[in-house]
Amino acid sequence: MPFPRVIRSLLAVTGVLALAGATAAPASADDALVPTDGKVVVTGHGWGHGRGMSQYGAYGAARQGLSAEAILAFYYTGTTLGTLANSTMRVWISADTDGKLHFRPQSGLVVYDSAGKTVKLPTGKKYTKWRISRSGSKRVLYYRNTKGTYVKYGKAPAATRTWWVKNTKTGTVKLAMPDGSTRTYPGTLALNFTGSTAITVNYLKLETYLRSVVPAEMPASWGSARNGGFEAVKAQSVAARTYAARTRANKPSGSVYDICDSSSCQVYKPLGYRNAISDAAITATAGTVVLYAGQPALTEFTSSNGGWTASSPQLSYLASHQDPYEQYSGNPYATWTKTLTAAQLQAAYPAIGTFASIQVTARTPAAAFEAGGRVATIVVAGDKGSVSVTGASFKSKFSLKETFFALSGALVVNPAAVKTKG
Repeated sequence: MPFPRVIRSLLAVTGVLALAGATAAPASADDALVPTDGKVVVTGHGWGHGRGMSQYGAYGAARQGLSAEAILAFYYTGTTLGTLANSTMRVWISADTDGKLHFRPQSGLVVYDSAGKTVKLPTGKKYTKWRISRSGSKRVLYYRNTKGTYVKYGKAPAATRTWWVKNTKTGTVKLAMPDGSTRTYPGTLALNFTGSTAITVNYLKLETYLRSVVPAEMPASWGSARNGGFEAVKAQSVAARTYAARTRANKPSGSVYDICDSSSCQVYKPLGYRNAISDAAITATAGTVVLYAGQPALTEFTSSNGGWTASSPQLSYLASHQDPYEQYSGNPYATWTKTLTAAQLQAAYPAIGTFASIQVTARTPAAAFEAGGRVATIVVAGDKGSVSVTGASFKSKFSLKETFFALSGALVVNPAAVKTKG
């Protein structure tokens, strides 16, 4: 099963826009729905935000014989392919939330600073865990002893310089997480200062970074000989590489990381998540990126677009168009339904009072499909008034998979017939 792409940098999830009495619906609005049984059936298409490459669509296209290059050209229209050097990425490990860098003792561990001073960390029963902490503008190195007490280590690098932790033998560092678990990361780890706090950042080469991104974003098993989707995994490799490069390039000067490790950016997993199939796809596309006007494009991707891509008005290469390839992928999210009750709607929007009607009042353009486009705004009305919210807010409120949906119920009436108390 692919992984949902429900958070992206351009996705603005806003809340309630207005609270007022019912007003006349614009001519382009759907009919208002007044369900006699108090239930609203949401029938939707896709999963995610719909922009850029559909992962299910890419899989279907690969099964139809399209190359990775053709898949990328289809989803990022008007772009070209170029190459990018294998430079360093700085990845914020967002789940390490305690403002300190804890790591497990290992043979080969060293801490070094920005001036090149290197301190070899000892091993033995005395050292059960290491910690780098912030103290004002300085870094402090501690070890935890067998009694569970942290003791300052006196042979640390210069406290006012940036430090990195690496293992000269294995090339990996075992990060101790706040919940007690351990994650193994390649490259080096650092405690970078930001504002009055500090965050854990993983430094590693771009191509190495991708090995823990691609299988987290698209099932590597799609690329097996049996499933026939290796070109889709290659396309995902190029999209992920480009997304990382663009995100890094657009970071403000002085930022202490290039990209985060969650779906707010793109998912980056610890070492054990790697897969031989996705590794092969990354190698086969090494250095390849999607370019627009000579610069890395915003290669957003989504689990499923439901058969029609969403547009990004500011970016011509993310244009809305029909996607015929999802039908070849066995996409379980091509059509989905969810039933909402009056009680759920009243709890979500208590200002409406007793639920009376619901109406999609505006959609983004999409020529195909019975839904007529993605929901831009929706009005929920009751006996005390109505609320107008964005489609994205409504989606988030009820954990819907997409804003590409239509509403149905026991009775559909003309919007002019809906009367609520203002």
